Amino acid sequence: MGYKKGESGNPKGRTKGIKNKVTTSTKELFDAMMEGKMQYVSEALDILQEESSEKFLKAYTSLLPFFMAKQIESEVTITEAAKPPTWFKNGNPT
Repeated sequence: MGYKKGESGNPKGRTKGIKNKVTTSTKELFDAMMEGKMQYVSEALDILQEESSEKFLKAYTSLLPFFMAKQIESEVTITEAAKPPTWFKNGNPT
């Protein structure tokens, strides 16, 4: 039966905010492997930094996605007129 090319069983896609199951399980596996090893990683990075700044930066930046949330860009639109702060009267702070 299957789907035609370009179709899926969920035309709206994955619900916003729901994480990919593979990504989540991979991160959990990585966290379990790294538990108790951060001192070794830190020491290895220190040695690598002494040997080659370029290799250190490459190793360091490749580890960042495992420790930091992915950043997304958001656009903010303000629809109401700006008002002066309540503590700012007659052009002077009170």
